[in-house]
Formats: sequence, C-alpha cells, structure tokens
Amino acid sequence: MDSCLPNRAFSELNDQIINLLDSFSALSVLSSLDIRYPKLEIMLRKALRGLMENMDMERCSIFLLQKDRLVNCVGLDWDDILLEESEDRPARHSVTVDAAIGEGIMGLAVQSKTLQHCRDCYSDQRFKAVPGHAIRSLISVPIFQHGGEVLGVLNVSHPRAFFFTEWHERLLVVYCNCLGQLIVNHRLVSDMDQEIEKRTNLLMRTLEEVRTAERGLRASEEQLNLVLEGSNDGFWDWSLVTREVKLSHRWAEILGFTLPEVEQLFRDGKELIHPEDAPAVRAMLTEHLAGSLRHYSIEYRMRTRSGEWKWLLDRGKVVEWSDEGNPLRMTGTTTDVSDRRWAEEEKRRLENQLNHSQKMEAIGQLAGGVAHEFNNIMTAIIGYGHLMVLKTEEHSPLRHFAAQILTSAERASALTRSLLTFSRKQISNPHHVNVNESIEKMGKLLSRLIREDVEFRTELADGRLVILADDGQLEQVLMNLVTNARDAMPSGGLITIRTGLEELGPESVRSLGCGAAGTVVRISVLDTGIGMDEKTREKIFEPFFTTKDPGKGTGLGLAIVYGIIQQQNGSITVSSNPGEGTEVVIYFPLVKGAGGKMEPTSSCPMKTGTETILIAEDDDDLRRLNRELFEECGYRVIEAANGQEALELYKENQGTIDLLLFDVVMPKMNGREAFEEIRTLRPDMRVLFTSGYTSDILSSSHGIGTEFDCIAKPQPPEELMAKVRDILDRPGD
Repeated sequence: MDSCLPNRAFSELNDQIINLLDSFSALSVLSSLDIRYPKLEIMLRKALRGLMENMDMERCSIFLLQKDRLVNCVGLDWDDILLEESEDRPARHSVTVDAAIGEGIMGLAVQSKTLQHCRDCYSDQRFKAVPGHAIRSLISVPIFQHGGEVLGVLNVSHPRAFFFTEWHERLLVVYCNCLGQLIVNHRLVSDMDQEIEKRTNLLMRTLEEVRTAERGLRASEEQLNLVLEGSNDGFWDWSLVTREVKLSHRWAEILGFTLPEVEQLFRDGKELIHPEDAPAVRAMLTEHLAGSLRHYSIEYRMRTRSGEWKWLLDRGKVVEWSDEGNPLRMTGTTTDVSDRRWAEEEKRRLENQLNHSQKMEAIGQLAGGVAHEFNNIMTAIIGYGHLMVLKTEEHSPLRHFAAQILTSAERASALTRSLLTFSRKQISNPHHVNVNESIEKMGKLLSRLIREDVEFRTELADGRLVILADDGQLEQVLMNLVTNARDAMPSGGLITIRTGLEELGPESVRSLGCGAAGTVVRISVLDTGIGMDEKTREKIFEPFFTTKDPGKGTGLGLAIVYGIIQQQNGSITVSSNPGEGTEVVIYFPLVKGAGGKMEPTSSCPMKTGTETILIAEDDDDLRRLNRELFEECGYRVIEAANGQEALELYKENQGTIDLLLFDVVMPKMNGREAFEEIRTLRPDMRVLFTSGYTSDILSSSHGIGTEFDCIAKPQPPEELMAKVRDILDRPGD
C-alpha cells in the first residue's frame, strides 16, 4: 500500500502540471491575439480555437449581450476546426440560439454574475436543449469588463456528464476576465480607427476646399468677367439701398423674357418663384442678410414666359456693408439646372425600380420553392379526390364531400399560382381579354368580398376594351385591390371600378415606366377610405409591408399585384392622401381590332388504355396515387421510387414497357438522367416528365426543354390521362 502512494501522488502532481501548462497555453493564445482584427468574430474564433486545442473541450461558444438578450456571436467545435484545416471546406451552418437575462443557464450566469455549472444537462432544469448538439456537461461563465459590467457569457460543453472539474471552473473564470478585457480593447481600437479615418477624411476635404479657394483667389477680376460673359449663367447685382436690380442678358434667356421685362419681374420675384419654394428662398435670403449665413445658395423653381417651371441654382453674397454693419449691395449668379434636376429625379425613379425588382427577385425565389412543395401536396389531394368521385354514386353524400375537397384543392392550387406569379415564374397564358366583360363576370364575386356597409359600383366605358393578358391573373389583381379597398374603410364607404381609354405621350410613358406611347386601357379602383401618406404610399408594393394589425395581413397582396402587372407588360400607379381615399390605376396597352378569347372546352372522361407504364416518383403518396389512377383506367403499372430503381426495373421489363412517366427531380438519379440511360437501350422510348418545379428551373438545371413532353403539378387526372393517351397514340418515328 505504501509503495502505491508516491506513484499516485506523482501522477496527481503530473496531472496538475499538465493542467497548469494547458492553462498557460490557452491564456497565451489570448495574449498573442491582435486586437486590430477587422472583425471581432474572427478574433474570438481564434481565441476559442486556442481554448479547445489546449483544454480538451468538445464545443465552445461566446454570446454577447445586446440590450437585454444574449445573442450568439461565435461558436466552434472540432468539426469546424477540421474543416478549417481541410482544403475542401464546405459551408457549415450553426444553430442560432439566443436567451434573455435570467433565461436558461446562460441567462442565470449573466443575472447572478457568477459561473453556472450544469454537471448533467439531462437532469438540470436550467439547461435549454440545442437542436443538433449532444450536450451533457455545460459551463456558462460571465465575461466582465473593467468595473464589473457583464459583456456576455462563454459556454463550454462536453457530451459526457460530470466531465468538468473545479480546475476547469477556476481556469474559465480567469480566462473570461482576460477575454473581457480583450473585447473591450478591440472595441476601443475599432472606435479609434473609425474616428481617425473620419478625421482624416474631414482633413482631406478641408485641405481640398482650401486649395480650391486659393485657386479661385488667384483668378483676376478680368478673367472672372470673361467667364461670366462666356458661361451659361445669369449675373445679377442688387442694390439693397435703392432696390435696383441689374441683370445680364443670360437672365432674360433663361426665363424667356426680354431684359426690361425680367428686370421688372425680378424686383417682384415672388410672382415668378414657385409657391412651394418661395418661403425657403425668403428664409435663406433673410438669414444671409442678417449675417447668419456666409453665402447665399439655394435651388428653386421659377416660371418662364411659356408657363413652365425651371429649376435655378442661385448663388451670391453681400459684397458691401455700411459702417454700422448693414448690408448695402449683393451680387451673384443664377444657373439653369433643370436638366440636372430632371436627370436626378429620373435616376431616383430607376433606382427605386431596380431596388424593388431585386427585392421581388429575392423573395420570389423563396415563393417559388414554397409553391413547389404545394404542388406535390395538391397533386395527391386532387388525384384522390377524383378517384373518390369516380368510385361513388352520383347521389351519394360522399360524392358531395369529394366535390368540396376538389373545390378547396383548386383554391389551394390558385394560391400556388399566386406564389409563382409573385416569383414571376408562373407560366402565363396571355390572350385577348375584354376588360369590361371580365369585370362584369366578376361583379357578383367582388360584391361578396365586401361588407354590407360598403357600396360597390362599376362604371364601365362603352365599347370593347381588349388587352393581351391572362384573365385569371387579371381577376386576381382586381380581387386583391377590392379587398384592400374594403379594409381601408372600417366605417363603410364606396368602392368604384372604372374603365376607359387614355392616350399616353412620351413623358407619361417615362414616368409610368410602361411600354411605347399610344392608346392604353385604364382600370381604376377607387375607395373613400382612410387614405395614406406619401411615406406609406412609397412602400405599399414592397413584400411583407402591411399597415394592417398583426395577424390580419401578410403584406403580399399588393406585391403579388405588382408582379402580375409587370408580367403582363402593364404599369400601376397609386394616388392617395390621408382622409381622402385612394385611387389605384392600372394601364394595359390596347389591342385594336381583336376578338374575344375562345371559350374553354368542356371536360371529358379520363382516357383509358391497356399499355404498360413505368412510373418513377420519389413521393410515396404521389406514386401510390398514380398507380391507382392508371390501374383504374386499365393500364399495367410498374413503379419505382427513384431514377436508379427505374433504370433497373426497365432492364428487367424492357420488352413490355410502352411509356415512361418520370418525375424530374429525384434522389440517386434524376428523371432526365434515367431516361437518357434507357434511351441508349431503346432510342424510340416514349417519356412524359412531370414536376412541381417551374419551367425555368427545369430547363436550366435539369435540361428539360420544349423538346420533351412535360406536365406540371398539380394536374387534374383527366389532363394526365389525356396527355398519356396522346403520347401513346402518336405515330412511331
């Protein structure tokens, strides 16, 4: 027994020495970090890596306090470290977690300003589980700055319970004190660098202004006079004693008057200055004459002889003062800046259009993905609904229930089309549409959307107003606008839909951002509601912007309207003032001499057959549905869950298969790849592709172009069977 004690003591001493060396190593990493890293997260990531490499910890993370919440700043585990050392580094996405003060073990550490040790997280109620991480032992240590203020917490964890010891606790307290000072120093250095850069830029601008002033002072009076004569500016000299004004000929040319006329009008300048600009001109002139402003410089509008408004840049200063300090004489120049102001306004309009388009594109990608998921769900619902109708008697209550299911499914499919329209990926079906007929047909439906205290009217122009558009999407636009108008009248009011023709000139075309000048069909939706201010009006087409209470609006209604109008080559404007109602106007090019659209043909029973069809579909519900549909119509079916399985089944049954029905996007091997393999075995093999993705995605990513037969989900069973029968009945190549 005695001989074992020295060995044990030696082992313990050795462990303590190793722990001490590891502690020094971890702390030395902190001392070696450069606080001038451009990003705090990079510096903290390097600090965590040093801690993990020396302390045998499975995962570390730092949460910084922002107001009253702890927000994840940086996290690191061994997989992250290995990925950093690998040449092929795929992106990793960590789980984002945050907590309030007092919430969970992190919040308690901040609230109590003491280390919190969760020795077995499975039995500790303080622990909040983190998805994707197996954590049994966890220590949360508050990070302090000088003075005792908490900056955040350091979390270290391990998948084994009771892993951390008292030595870990002591080390982490010291480590977090050093880490807090490091964070404070980094912030101070960052603030100092920003202030240095700010002052440097200010100094450079000041030096440039001084140089410019020095160059101007070196110019002689004769050169200045020559410049004024040869420039495009008007010159004025105003005696503040006699009120006499001397003007150059350029002044008369700018406004289109003769020199005597403009001199007289200039003395009474308020008659020419735009009423909206006159107060600002008077205020600045008063401040300059009082000595509050060194220079007088302002842009404002003045009326020309023709009645138009021109933008002028007026610059001048008092050049003579009395002994008592009163202004005696003021001179200056006036520049016609109309072209620049119009160009700036056009630039702002184009920038707003570009920003809006970019937002719509980004949100549209999300909408397109959601619509794809809906397509698969709707295909199954519609298919089984039709099977229920087929298998029930005409007067059976179940048949009525099935019809209600199909009606609801069609509404959901319309939602899918709305999402695809919002993403501008919905395949539009434009044809000649008589606007008046569409509005009359929708009148009853639109009147049902509003309340009893809201009156609904239509004022339709005489004659046929034919446009090239998708009538379904046009109806959706009107429904959204009428719904918005109804919600803007909580106390009741009047909604009016008005149609007519309008001639647009080049100026109107540019301001509306539509096509060529000419005759357009104008559709107006007016309400007598609460209206909106300019700030709200500028944002109404932005995705997810809504003025309704939480839970009462998605903010997508007008964004979808905007997407549809743009897709149909139209334009839309909104005019409104608070308390004065709103008018939304839509413009579409008029199609002259066009007939109406063709009436849709009535539906027909599902086509049948006896051929053998190989179905490849990775969605189990859709695969079972297709099997039941085709067997109900007399076909023999072989089914596969992916492209690879479909290829193997074809090789086993290639002498009997007449048609391939392949989903495009599948695991292991997609539909196009499987078909190409089969075509090497049988070049004349016929195929029908089906997918819930949009045509542009299929064409660009999977090579499904117009040369292939393809049917989009969700599709009614009658359309699917008709398409299959059409392909099978085609003459062979």
